[in-house]
Amino acid sequence: MYLFIYVVLLVGLGLGNKALQSLSGHYGLMDFVTDLPLIVFTYFGLIALWGRARQGRYLTANFWKGYFFAILLSIVILPFVQPELQQIMAEAGSLQMLVAYGVMSAVMLPYYWGLYRYAFRSPQLWRD
Repeated sequence: MYLFIYVVLLVGLGLGNKALQSLSGHYGLMDFVTDLPLIVFTYFGLIALWGRARQGRYLTANFWKGYFFAILLSIVILPFVQPELQQIMAEAGSLQMLVAYGVMSAVMLPYYWGLYRYAFRSPQLWRD
């Protein structure tokens, strides 16, 4: 349950950050529309974390295994396609972008770990 609460707090902080950026004029509606698929894709995993916390079966183990690998793939691809990271690289250089991305990924490690545990390390949950 702690992991689920941690990730919900991260979601809240992320949305709060976007709201502050929006109020300051640095984040517009088109930015939100562009980010929405990634936001939905990433935080869809909250379902798995809730299932792990409550020992519930949501969808299938194979679905969550595929989702976990898709999340890992997105971590590798994201620096090349996300405009915010591209902007950091252009303004501050590759090293600072990698450090910033590394910090963001480290903050999300409990999320990834929870997805992994739900998909791959909960055999008692997925037995018929």
